[in-house]
Amino acid sequence: MTGNRDCPYCHLDETGPEPADGWICRDAHWLVSQGPAESSIAGALQIISRRHYTDFAEMTDPEGASFGPLLTRLDTALRDVTGAERVHLVSTRDRIQHFHAWLYPRPASHPLRGTEFLNAPQHSDPAAAEHTARNIRRHLGPAATAP
Repeated sequence: MTGNRDCPYCHLDETGPEPADGWICRDAHWLVSQGPAESSIAGALQIISRRHYTDFAEMTDPEGASFGPLLTRLDTALRDVTGAERVHLVSTRDRIQHFHAWLYPRPASHPLRGTEFLNAPQHSDPAAAEHTARNIRRHLGPAATAP
């Protein structure tokens, strides 16, 4: 990773704590981890740029070219593993000014839709979150965590 020494996401792959069961996906441009159980539903994924920048417009051509295929792979894995009807993409970057995005799988049975779903308090059982993360990793295969 390259970046700003004061940014909590910069150097995450090198010096920060690796997620308990490893990264969901890791490549030249992106780190993907499961969301914390205390504040996200099982299957929620955080995508973090390895390079320090804030906005979509600041992506290099290779970063931009890799983001869409990454979203497609993660969306497919989330739908297959969680049975989600919809996978929501959210990226505000207001609190932590380092490019990152979240994917939230919404089951068909969930009573809320759209922003009501996203604004509702979210949490999950830690064991269920870890089980889901393992299944997503398995679905993506070993090539998903190549450095």
